[in-house]
Amino acid sequence: MKRTLFSLLAASTLVMTLPAVAGAAPGKVDRPVNLRSAPSASEGSVYRTLQPGTKLEVLDESNTYWLKVQVAGKTGYVSSSYVTYTKDTSSAASTKAASSSTTQSGSSSSAAASSSVKQASAPASSAAAATVKPAVLPAASPTVAAGSGIVTKNVNFRSEPVTGSDVYRVLAAGESFTAVELSNSAWLKITDASGVTGYVSTGYVTYTLAGVTSTPPSATDIPVTTPDPAIVVPSPQPELSVPAPSDVPSGTAITPDTADRVIQNALDLQGITRYGFGKSEAPVLFDCSSFTRYVFGLEGVSLPFGTAYQKDIGIAVDKNQWQKGDLLFFWSSVPGLIGHVGIYDGNGNLVHNSASKDGVAVSPLDLKYWQDHYVSARRVLQ
Repeated sequence: MKRTLFSLLAASTLVMTLPAVAGAAPGKVDRPVNLRSAPSASEGSVYRTLQPGTKLEVLDESNTYWLKVQVAGKTGYVSSSYVTYTKDTSSAASTKAASSSTTQSGSSSSAAASSSVKQASAPASSAAAATVKPAVLPAASPTVAAGSGIVTKNVNFRSEPVTGSDVYRVLAAGESFTAVELSNSAWLKITDASGVTGYVSTGYVTYTLAGVTSTPPSATDIPVTTPDPAIVVPSPQPELSVPAPSDVPSGTAITPDTADRVIQNALDLQGITRYGFGKSEAPVLFDCSSFTRYVFGLEGVSLPFGTAYQKDIGIAVDKNQWQKGDLLFFWSSVPGLIGHVGIYDGNGNLVHNSASKDGVAVSPLDLKYWQDHYVSARRVLQ
């Protein structure tokens, strides 16, 4: 009797440990990818960058885009688009068989217990392996025929249909692609000439899909490749006057304390305003340029919508001559090409509507990011 109980206990212990062992799958890195502390491109931290050929163990598929992996004893997350791994589909069958074995009555003979141990540990003869490589195995929607398209303005080619996701590369204007499906009104799933599948903003391409041709975009800025600063898609609105470049905005008389009121207007929107791609829905949803236009507008100072226009308003200011209320401009994706704007607060900080913070933020300008990405400044309060 004791020997029977011991055999059953040993069988149960072995069966319980099988799923953890079978769950790990071998894999390797195809392209340089960050090993992160969290399954997100904008949260957590980067442990290190894994180089092509690095071997790893895939512990779990966190979601469609992220894998939980272990590399040299370090556990973290990587984008599934940069990794090839083998998924062992026999694990579920082995676990099910093992579970069935352990449900046998406790009165079974020692021979039956021994048999259950053998059944639990034996590999399934029908095991199958599937190679997973999401980035290069596009699967078009079964209800939508693939179409074609062309890039009208340089645009980020991303791994996911969301701002802040990994960027494969920048697609150049004139580059053609295969349109796979329209994910939503803002994102198009495509396959480029090299066979890689990803997503682009619909505002920077024209395409034909299922007999429908897109309308050529009117945007003038490029989506950012980093979560911060904000993305700007200028689209002049007819109900607002747009001053000609280099003209000084007109409106209520500008006094010495106008800059203080502009800064306070901006800070008062903390916790109220959120970031929205190309949005101008006062006071709850702005992008970076519609935000500056709004807070200046509260003081009777008219600014255009879009960094492409705001960068020429007022007068140019040297970096060491900034004053409170000056507009500061930064590049995001392409060095020198302005993609973000904020307001200098006079105390070494940038007050701006941030995509990564999803709202109004105050950022120290002595941080390396702002130092490296600074382009120019303009004074509109004179």
